[in-house]
Amino acid sequence: MTIIHFSIKTINRLCLWSLCLLFMPISSGYASDDWLQQRWHFKEAHQAILTKNFDTFKQLSTKLADYPIIPYLQYLYLKNTFNQENKQIISDFLNQYQTSLVSSLLRTEWLTYLAQQRDWETFLTAYQPQKSTVLQCYLWQARINTKQLNGVVNAVKKLWLVGQSQPQACDPLFNYLLDEGSLTDELRWQRIHLAMAKGNNRLVNYLAKNLTSDTYKKWVSRWQAMHNDPATTIKNFDYSDSPLAQEILLYGLKKLANQDLDKAYPAWSELQKKYAFKSSAKAEFSRYLALSGAQQNHPQAGVWLAAIDKHFADKTLNQARLQVALVHQDWSTVLKLIQALPPSERSEYQWQYWQARALEQNGETEPAEQLFQDLSRHRHYYGFLAAERLGKPYYLRSQSLPPVNQSVQDQLLAQKSGLLRARELYFVGLTAYAREEWQAVLPTLNIEELKTAAVLAHQWGWHDRAIATIAKANYDDDLKIRFPLPFYDTVLTHAQKQDIEFEWVYGIIRQESAFQTDAVSSAGALGLMQLMPATAQEIANQQQIELKNDEDILAPDINIQLGTRYLRSLLDRFNNNHLLATVAYNAGPTRVKRWIEQYRCFPPDIWVELIPFNQTRDYVERVLSYTPIFESQMVKHQKVKPMLLEPIQGDGC
Repeated sequence: MTIIHFSIKTINRLCLWSLCLLFMPISSGYASDDWLQQRWHFKEAHQAILTKNFDTFKQLSTKLADYPIIPYLQYLYLKNTFNQENKQIISDFLNQYQTSLVSSLLRTEWLTYLAQQRDWETFLTAYQPQKSTVLQCYLWQARINTKQLNGVVNAVKKLWLVGQSQPQACDPLFNYLLDEGSLTDELRWQRIHLAMAKGNNRLVNYLAKNLTSDTYKKWVSRWQAMHNDPATTIKNFDYSDSPLAQEILLYGLKKLANQDLDKAYPAWSELQKKYAFKSSAKAEFSRYLALSGAQQNHPQAGVWLAAIDKHFADKTLNQARLQVALVHQDWSTVLKLIQALPPSERSEYQWQYWQARALEQNGETEPAEQLFQDLSRHRHYYGFLAAERLGKPYYLRSQSLPPVNQSVQDQLLAQKSGLLRARELYFVGLTAYAREEWQAVLPTLNIEELKTAAVLAHQWGWHDRAIATIAKANYDDDLKIRFPLPFYDTVLTHAQKQDIEFEWVYGIIRQESAFQTDAVSSAGALGLMQLMPATAQEIANQQQIELKNDEDILAPDINIQLGTRYLRSLLDRFNNNHLLATVAYNAGPTRVKRWIEQYRCFPPDIWVELIPFNQTRDYVERVLSYTPIFESQMVKHQKVKPMLLEPIQGDGC
């Protein structure tokens, strides 16, 4: 990203706003002892904007002439003062900074404002291609309202043909299609088809109301019946062979496989006699059926998996085959599976470990021990498991990158202005903007620059960016950067209060948020320990902690206090078993109870491997392997406790 300075004409116009110095050219260098004062002035000016004290803002702005994030201050000012009189100033800003992140941010908000004001002419002038569906819909609204109709119908059809509901901003466009006579039954059916494929029955019901074709209405009814009751609908399905009939049947068979495999498998066998499914469809569904069987621990899962053509084998299928073999303690099958893997996959830590375990179980102790020895030299979940089999300490050696001195820092920041802007935005508390600037510049850095940037972020205390950057540099030996100990007093205090291991808390935080304090997941989980608001509120009520809003949950002290209390409750629920509590933290207690019933009494390494969800299994392996690393970071030596892999106890074990 680059920042282009305003022309003299633009500066003269802006001088009418008493902001001349705000837009003067930014020098490439800046005296280091002035940074603190500039940051302070910036924060004061930002606070003045938030309180709408614009005179104070303008006064403070004159003290920030050379500060590299001045454009953000003007952006924050302009977005708080949108009005028709500002059009030219906003246009000048967008043009001047057109290749920068800050311009993109302002453009998005300005376009939204203009659409709400129905100022379509200005909207079209300011518009540049946007990812936002809302803004795309506003674009075609603008084109319709200004009678620029070329390409409108085709563009609106593309917005229509999706399997989910579209934003309200698209409704006028769909009404336009209707008025133009372009919203035909065929177009409605195409969207219904997409919605059914996504299982979006609510949208299907809405779309079906306006169908006029009896044929389409009947097929919608059949598909909905398949959605609601696949077993009965498949049993009574008596329609001639066609691609649509086959698609509806496969849709229903998948739903039935998730509900009752013992009904799905014979139904599939019978339907293949009546309908000429393509070979690719047969292979795809047979694979789906076999994987469902493995996930549900069906007794025939091994047979179904073995029948899958080798051309359709992949990591997912191989994992399922491994799980079925482990459930039956069939170590010979484990070895055969591993021997059939491609060499590149066979060399992965996971397969090396299970090959060694299988050899060990089959009495081939010498080759098993050699594999364990090789694997134990790696700082990894499976490497740690291998070390435990040998009774050896974990491999925890660290090779720290050298500190970055001032001259190297100045040189990199001068060459990569995005890093400089990111640093200053981070230091003034605008972390979200800082992260976007940082991420935008990473692809332009070579390996050595990435390492330097990671060290710098670590030195600044910006741990989530340090972790992400050192990972991009593919350098995993600097444990100080990869496994830092921020919020140390808070973690230690609340871990001790809840009588839980501090290194476990750190392992959870590292995996959940990588120390990003403002982390918000797609599901709405918040903060360092990624707490769902409802869970956080429930714990807060128990602890008599007042949460005014979700922002309170993001506060590190509160987040850690609530998160450690939740971990304690999970330990209490699962008899102080850290493995089960870790799984429950990610996948929920209900699933853990079900998996305990399915896989009771297995050794913990096998139990983890049998977790049906790849994401949860990976999560657990990471958290458990992170805990000894964090302990070593604190105690400064390699004599640490083993991973928290307690046996799964239960009746009959």
